[in-house]
Amino acid sequence: KESPKAEIERLIIQIGGVKSLIGCLHGIALMHKLKKNGFNVAKEIESEEQNLCPRPDGLPKSADEIMEEEQAKMPDSSYTKLLRSMGKYPAWYSKAPDHETD
Repeated sequence: KESPKAEIERLIIQIGGVKSLIGCLHGIALMHKLKKNGFNVAKEIESEEQNLCPRPDGLPKSADEIMEEEQAKMPDSSYTKLLRSMGKYPAWYSKAPDHETD
């Protein structure tokens, strides 16, 4: 649709200049193109969510998960190995209490 020159100039000034106007037009054209091609982000997200099964807490870890955790651990230092062989724990390690105290 045709618009008067003054209205177009006012629109360009409101948007913040010609470069900003061109960016807005590119964005609007992209939205129309995606809408025309049937691209819908919400549908894709819903389909991904439906495929995922909720995993309840408290299930034992699989062998793959345990192996992955073991490989991710940092190797023990020689000092930590020495303390373990002597039956002592490093200073930073605190054992879990035998009983709960409130």
